[in-house]
Amino acid sequence: MKHTVTVISVFILILQGSCKIEATFDTPQPENEKSIASFPKHLLGEYSDSQHLSILTISNKLITRHFEFDYKEHKDSVSSLYRLIGDTLIDTESGRKEKIVLEGDSIIRHENSIDTIFYLSGNNLLKKYKGFYFLNIKYNELGWEVKKLSLKKGVLTIGSVSGKDDMQKLEEITETPSDTFPIMFSLTKRQFKKFVKEKGFSSQLVFTRILRGN
Repeated sequence: MKHTVTVISVFILILQGSCKIEATFDTPQPENEKSIASFPKHLLGEYSDSQHLSILTISNKLITRHFEFDYKEHKDSVSSLYRLIGDTLIDTESGRKEKIVLEGDSIIRHENSIDTIFYLSGNNLLKKYKGFYFLNIKYNELGWEVKKLSLKKGVLTIGSVSGKDDMQKLEEITETPSDTFPIMFSLTKRQFKKFVKEKGFSSQLVFTRILRGN
């Protein structure tokens, strides 16, 4: 599962995996729904993003995203923190060496990393409501970050609260002024249901299930 992509594609992919938190909730959502001890069996497995640059894996208590791809950039665009000697990039601060491939005036670098999206624990709670799964992540004193997960016909979607539309919906539903950042919202179960029904969690990552042969 390795592809060569441009630096712009890499930048977009990184942004998708590390979106800033614009809103949190004062309690795990939905309120008064019991937490689930593990992910149900039908969600377990591997899923690929649309560009086939990463694989999302769901196990009993963990969601991880594994990135592995090559990306090309012009020699002149490499950060001044690096020094290029032959086929090796050297980080001048840490001394870390990275093998690269030279191709004319460009270099090809390899990315291989794993990000933890969600780990079920005392500070991270999983709830199910109306066919959706909600990932509640404790965000220090700023409350709970909440993501919505759904699976339909092999397509897995993880939605986050982000953007003007989501914020406006929450402000209207809760009558909360937007004078702090991130904003912490306090929702009743009915208000949360309304937010979901009005297509909240609009910032979405979409993956397709990978079917492995025997």
